[in-house]
Amino acid sequence: MVFSSREGLLEFMEKLPWGGTVPIEPQDCPFILEKSSLNVILSEDGFTKTLFAANMVDYALREGSVVYIDLDTIFTAFLNIMIHDSENLDNLLIFQPDEQTVEKTMAQVCSLSSPYLRFIVLDSMTTLYHLFDGKAPSDVNRRMSIYLSLLQSMSERFDIPILVTSMIRARRMRQTGPRPWLTSPTGGRALLRAKIVLKLSKTSSHIDIDVIKHNGAFIGKTFKLPLRVEWGAR
Repeated sequence: MVFSSREGLLEFMEKLPWGGTVPIEPQDCPFILEKSSLNVILSEDGFTKTLFAANMVDYALREGSVVYIDLDTIFTAFLNIMIHDSENLDNLLIFQPDEQTVEKTMAQVCSLSSPYLRFIVLDSMTTLYHLFDGKAPSDVNRRMSIYLSLLQSMSERFDIPILVTSMIRARRMRQTGPRPWLTSPTGGRALLRAKIVLKLSKTSSHIDIDVIKHNGAFIGKTFKLPLRVEWGAR
């Protein structure tokens, strides 16, 4: 189902019961996110979060420029394989910082002032944590909080959505029992500032988008997104 506007999507959702499922198309993805906000997507695999992010980037490039901080480089690989000769890519700025350049990159992105900026992606928090491996946990958490706070300020200043991805990891608990493993997203408390949290999971033909944290009618709903990207579709 394709919705012509966010209002149309909301009207449809208000008629659904708690836990209802909403079929959407790639061009509907922007209606799920919120402007002037940090939007977090949690996922158990890189393909799923990259596919969702690609749909968002495609839509945003139709209206202006996009900044993509590609820490795990999956999105860049996706573009090289799937996307060719798109004029919209001239408005896409991709950063691939390493541990030596990540501080400079974050400072550069957070100092941008272009009126044409429409979307920023930080992909992913998991890789960002790995870049600071070896530092004290308190220092790492402080850095993460500062980065997200700066991005939140940018989203409000430009009235744009900012997407932050985080991989869900499992770790073994010390105690034994029927559930010795605990799953959690990378980012912990730093992600609590996000107003929108979506959990992505892949089936054979769709991505299920479970709404964990959102406003109003979105809570308790699941969106079903086909496993495809309609890059450049109009």
